[in-house]
Amino acid sequence: MIDVAEGELSRRWLIGLVNFLLGFAIQGSIIFIPLLGAQLGASDFQVGLIGAVYGGSFLVSSLFSGWKSDTLGRLLFVRWGLFISSAAFAAQLLADSILVLALARGAVGFTLGIATAASIAYAFEAGIDMGKFSSYGSLGWIFGAMGAALIGDIHLLFWLSFLVCLLAFLVSLLFQEAPSSGSSLPPKLWPVMRKNYRVYLAVFLRHLGATAVWIILPLYLASLGLNKFWIGLLWGINFVVQFIVMRCLQRFSAYKVFAFGQLLSILVFAAFAFATGKLPLIAVNALLGVAWSCLYVGALLIVLRSGEERGTAGGIFQATLNLCNAVGPLLGGLIAQQWGYRGVMFFAAGLGVAGMFVALPEAGSGKKKEPVEL
Repeated sequence: MIDVAEGELSRRWLIGLVNFLLGFAIQGSIIFIPLLGAQLGASDFQVGLIGAVYGGSFLVSSLFSGWKSDTLGRLLFVRWGLFISSAAFAAQLLADSILVLALARGAVGFTLGIATAASIAYAFEAGIDMGKFSSYGSLGWIFGAMGAALIGDIHLLFWLSFLVCLLAFLVSLLFQEAPSSGSSLPPKLWPVMRKNYRVYLAVFLRHLGATAVWIILPLYLASLGLNKFWIGLLWGINFVVQFIVMRCLQRFSAYKVFAFGQLLSILVFAAFAFATGKLPLIAVNALLGVAWSCLYVGALLIVLRSGEERGTAGGIFQATLNLCNAVGPLLGGLIAQQWGYRGVMFFAAGLGVAGMFVALPEAGSGKKKEPVEL
């Protein structure tokens, strides 16, 4: 019995390690993409388009791959997705023009989509705490951002992302296929989407506002007089809080956690428009980490617990986030150009209010559907 328990603990640790490595590779590679685009002569709008190509490719791939993993099994997509993603990270080294950079980022988004939805479903079926699983991704973002700050060279960071993702693939070879992950009949997308459409819509509205904010937030913080060190520090505070908070959430009602994340997001985006000093900004970024942790983990648990089509549900969830990643930056740039940086903050808060009204009926119905967890 002890050997079985130790083996199960080792397997869950390896699953968390892969999520950490994947977060490391993604964050380490993405952080300087706007700077590389500018070096290649891209305008602000073209930089936004490069981000949209990445998010759009991620969207389509995660939706399709998550759906197919419900019939073909998780590990086929996890392993091949990680292996091809490592090649796509390396392909970024070939980016010597705006077009090639956009194509390379599109390839990265597409290949990551193959692995992510299936890995979420695989982790859930392995019995891992989804809050802790998600926290390893946030820890990877921390290390990726630190690596970017320490290395600085864009091409070395592309090499690092390639090697870290390849290591994640090698670790995934130790996984064993879960017996419940495949079924004979492919699930239909629309019934799965309709089952939790309020969750997907609420997440979409909130995250659309968030991605609009992220594209202009460094510029806004710089306009307040903060240097690169402080901007990086505030980003790091957000990630650190996520890593801590996510590990504590699965013990609570997923519906209540989800609704709290929605409410706190509204307050955080509104507070960004008024916080100008360093201490208030530290507090707002810490609350931002709490808000995203609650929203992400709560929503993820709701959709994964709603049926057996976990790959499809996870794919729709990832596609929702990446639709925001594709559209949000374009909206953020347009709104900032017309109404300034604070206009983007109020826009995000307004979308959060709309998402809260969408989420409230779902949270109320959760009292009947979800057992009380001690």
